[in-house]
Amino acid sequence: MRQLKLKSTLATLLLMSFSSLAGDLMVHDAWIRAMPPTSRVVPLYLTLHNGGDKELVLSSIASPRGEIELHQTVQEGEMMKMLPVDSIRIPAHGMVKLEPQGLHAMMSDFNAGVPEQGEEVSLVLTLADGETLQAKARVTQFGGKAQDSAKADQGMHDHSMHH
Repeated sequence: MRQLKLKSTLATLLLMSFSSLAGDLMVHDAWIRAMPPTSRVVPLYLTLHNGGDKELVLSSIASPRGEIELHQTVQEGEMMKMLPVDSIRIPAHGMVKLEPQGLHAMMSDFNAGVPEQGEEVSLVLTLADGETLQAKARVTQFGGKAQDSAKADQGMHDHSMHH
């Protein structure tokens, strides 16, 4: 019995080392696209899992490295356009991906310059009920999966709403 409990504890610690957990919300695969040092904005992507019985609402993401806004990409005619969103709903026992061409976050107004490839950037996610969750996002050119970067390169984005 003791050995089973130890294995269970080790499995939980291993899982938590690859993700962040607050209450029923888990964050994993958080990444920021590596961009040139002259960029005014950089995209932030991650996956949110809600393991609970009630819907959760992400109201903001913050970082000491810059301002972060939540966005959704929509198609208007031939142009892909980013629109700000006030919150992101994560259904009970559901998952929401912040990914290229969909819901995502944008970082701007950088403190200490544009995050560089290989860096880990601290994030604080705040839910509508006030609960917070700390996570880290790695700065990388391709994110967690090569297909993410291929998706991001399709279509055109209108970033005109940014400074």
